[in-house]
Amino acid sequence: MPFLSRIALTVVTLLSLSGCSIIYMQMGWVVYDLTDRHVTPYTMSIDDVDVACATTQGLQPLVMAFTRVTSTDDLAGLIMNMMAGACAEEEAIEESLTYIRAFKNQNINEAKDSRIREKREFAIAATRQYRAYQHMVDEFGEPGEKCPSLNYDEGVYWALGNLAGLQSVLNDLKAQSVVNVPKDIAMKSVRGLQCLDNDEYWGLPLAAQAGLWILMPDTAPEGTDPWVELEAAARGATESGVRLAHAVEIIVADGGGHTDRVKDAIRRHAASLKTNPSHRDYRLLDVVASRQIRAVSDRMWTEATGSRTPVGEFGTFWDDVDESAAPVMDIDDLLD
Repeated sequence: MPFLSRIALTVVTLLSLSGCSIIYMQMGWVVYDLTDRHVTPYTMSIDDVDVACATTQGLQPLVMAFTRVTSTDDLAGLIMNMMAGACAEEEAIEESLTYIRAFKNQNINEAKDSRIREKREFAIAATRQYRAYQHMVDEFGEPGEKCPSLNYDEGVYWALGNLAGLQSVLNDLKAQSVVNVPKDIAMKSVRGLQCLDNDEYWGLPLAAQAGLWILMPDTAPEGTDPWVELEAAARGATESGVRLAHAVEIIVADGGGHTDRVKDAIRRHAASLKTNPSHRDYRLLDVVASRQIRAVSDRMWTEATGSRTPVGEFGTFWDDVDESAAPVMDIDDLLD
C-alpha cells in the first residue's frame, strides 16, 4: 500500500475511534521527537544567529501549543527560550549603543528614550532566560545540593539551563529587577555547573566558579588566583571550539572595571577565532559567545570614538600603537 494511503487510513481509523484529540496528541509527540532529535541539533550546528533567532521564535508557539494535549517538552522549551532570550539581549545591546551616541551628542531626549528601550529589552531577555531555567528545573530538578545523573547530551541541556539562569539574574538587574528573577539562582547555577566535567563541557564549569570567586573573594580557596583559573578555563574553551568561557571571562572583567584585562581577553578571543574553528556540533554556541564579546568591544569603541568596532578590526582598539609602522624621521636628524 502506498505511504500516503497508509497515512490516510491511519488518520481515518483514529478519527473513527477517538476523535481529533488523539490525532493532536500523536502529532504532538511526533513534533517533540522531531524537535529534540533533529531541529535542535541542526540549529546548534549552524553559524547564523539571525536564522536561529527566527527559527526558535517562529517554532516556539507551534511546539509549545502541543502542551495543551500532551506533557511539556521541557528540553525544547529550554533551548527555544534561551535562544529567544539571547536575541532580545542583542536588541538591548543595540539600544545601549544608541544611548551612548545620543549622550555623546547631547541629544538628551533620544538618550533617555534609548535607555528605556534598552531596559525593556533586557527585561524580555531575563523573562525568556528565566523560563529556560525553569524548564531545566522541571526536567532535571533544581541545581544546588544534589547532582542529577546525566548522559553527555543531557549534560549539554543542564549546562545551558544553568547558564540561562545566570543570564536571567544579570539581565534582570540591568532591567532594574522588573522581572523579579530570584537572585539566589546565580549561586545555584554556579553550583549546578560544578556537576559537569570541566574538560567535556568547554571549560564552562571552571569559568563560572572562577567568576564567582572574583565577585566574592572570600569564597575562593586559599592560595587560588581566580584570574589564573579563569584564563585556564578560557584556554580550554579555545581548544574545544565552544568559547562560552571566553564570554564569562570578559563579562566578569568588564563588570569589575578591569579594562586592561578586558582588552587582553578580547585580543586572545579574536586570535583564537583564526586558529581554532568552532565545534562542528555546537557552532551556534560559539558564534553567540563571539557576538557577546563583540558587543563589549562595540561598547568600548563607541564610548571612545562614537562608533562600534570597525569591520575587520575585532581584537584591536582605537589607542593601539602600530609598531610595524615606519618610524617618523625627525628633521633635526638631517641637520646633524
